[in-house]
Amino acid sequence: MLNLNDREWKEMFIGSIFIVKRPKARSEKQYKYGRIPFIASGNTNNGVIKCCTPQENEDLDKGNCITVSPVDGSTFYQEFDFLGRGGAGSSILLLYNEQLNRYSGLFISRLIKQTCSKYCYGKMGNQEGIKREKIMLPVNKQGYPDYAFMENYIREREVLLRQKYCTYIKNKLQIENTVKSITAHGWHEFFLTDIFTQIKRGKRLKRDNHLPGNMPYISSSALSNGVDNFIANKDKVRIFSNCLTLANSGSVGSCYYHPYFFVASDHVTSLYNPDFNHYHYLFLATIICRFTEKYNFNREINDLRISREKIILPVNKYGSPDYKYMEQCGKQIMLQKYLQYLNYIGV
Repeated sequence: MLNLNDREWKEMFIGSIFIVKRPKARSEKQYKYGRIPFIASGNTNNGVIKCCTPQENEDLDKGNCITVSPVDGSTFYQEFDFLGRGGAGSSILLLYNEQLNRYSGLFISRLIKQTCSKYCYGKMGNQEGIKREKIMLPVNKQGYPDYAFMENYIREREVLLRQKYCTYIKNKLQIENTVKSITAHGWHEFFLTDIFTQIKRGKRLKRDNHLPGNMPYISSSALSNGVDNFIANKDKVRIFSNCLTLANSGSVGSCYYHPYFFVASDHVTSLYNPDFNHYHYLFLATIICRFTEKYNFNREINDLRISREKIILPVNKYGSPDYKYMEQCGKQIMLQKYLQYLNYIGV
């Protein structure tokens, strides 16, 4: 097993390792939806904000490169050809090196991200500035970047993660391979207050008062299951677990399930029922997320509106919510996904 201490490390200018370019001026708004990823300054989804159809005879930006956001330093390895956002302002930066491949690219992109994380709107990166940035890299006996070591290190970690994931999935398949075919007797409307025994809003906690810790702080973000930070606060906060959170503001209507203990901000409301398991919660979260279609920044979800909100749910022969159907439906979907993932990684 390779170790990061197995090699000598040396500080190097990014400009001495990479050819730094910028994509031509283009915006995602000028493209129709298609199959080619459009890479911009986002810090999620590998920088992909849209999949597009290139214009006729348009040259794509070549893959096997590293993209860097000048806005926040987000850094990703791009394996395939793509369309990059160019032009003034937040044009991404493209880093090319002929010795780069998928594995060494993943290794180096992480190091560049650490260096460029200082970028922000008030201090954005640029083409010439990033050339002068320095990163530490493992080097060979000749003092050059040891691309073979980087590649082999990432390959080893990938194999370990695949094995860990396969073990997890196979255990899940044994536990959840009890799916029964079941049919709903129809769908009816129900008030949220009829479904959840406890509906309670979180409590305001200013960011300046956040104490560094391990407990998720859930706010109204539409990303990362609503996790906005990890904190250690226990006083003057509201802690929940095994429930849903519904965003009242921000990304209004976003709904997530949390099986762990967390601190809820005043921008989310906890939805709880002690009789629900995670299949029930995941099923209900998908239904409740439809609220994003009727609420926005100008029309937030307050406590009164929550008390009046209805959702449509499957019912049993007695006209009550069919929680058995919801659970079996959730199991079926998860089993399909587990098998799909195993097939993807070649197991």
